[in-house]
Amino acid sequence: MVELTLAHWVYLAGTVLIILTMLFRQNVLVPSLFMTFLVGIVYTGSFVEGLQTTFSASLVAAAELFNIFLIITVMTALLHALRSLQADIRMVRPFGYVMKSGHSSFWVLALITYGISLFFWPTPAVPIVSIETKKEPCTRLFN
Repeated sequence: MVELTLAHWVYLAGTVLIILTMLFRQNVLVPSLFMTFLVGIVYTGSFVEGLQTTFSASLVAAAELFNIFLIITVMTALLHALRSLQADIRMVRPFGYVMKSGHSSFWVLALITYGISLFFWPTPAVPIVSIETKKEPCTRLFN
């Protein structure tokens, strides 16, 4: 059986604080840094090691998130390449003829997004469809 220490309870309080901060639609950076610092102090018993914990946690998080940032950057660059070739418009234009009402547009957009996400990373698939259909409706896409 695991014995819960004060560091566990401080971590739990930090998690609750961050969730409350998100519920109030505020920035979570300061509470998360402060609670990381506080957990570091409580766990190690040293103010200096609490500071080191804050910086070490930031470096670990940055190392873990770098791969995600790299993928997002590459996909954004590929989307801009598609946009410069106007391939994004050409991919969506044929479906404009089917989108006559709100209901048909909803289902067509859902199916197109699903289909495009099979070939592209799913997150950029939504902007390809939705941004191009919102930009200049009926003039740029459907003519």
